[in-house]
Amino acid sequence: MPEDSRDFERRLIELESKISFQESELLDMSEAVMNQDVRIERLEATVRSLREKMKEAAGEGQPPLPANERPPHY
Repeated sequence: MPEDSRDFERRLIELESKISFQESELLDMSEAVMNQDVRIERLEATVRSLREKMKEAAGEGQPPLPANERPPHY
């Protein structure tokens, strides 16, 4: 086999290997993004629920807790 042909084959195999690795990494990242999207949707639903509960609690005449006040046990 001529030297140019072997060099070409070696380079081709190297490129195929790199492409295969990149395809695998892309699939892994895609799966991670999908999982994060699901988690974000759940977190957003939790935040909405907590906001509603806070509104309900404020509507029942309970004053909201001050953000900078120390708890009574200090």
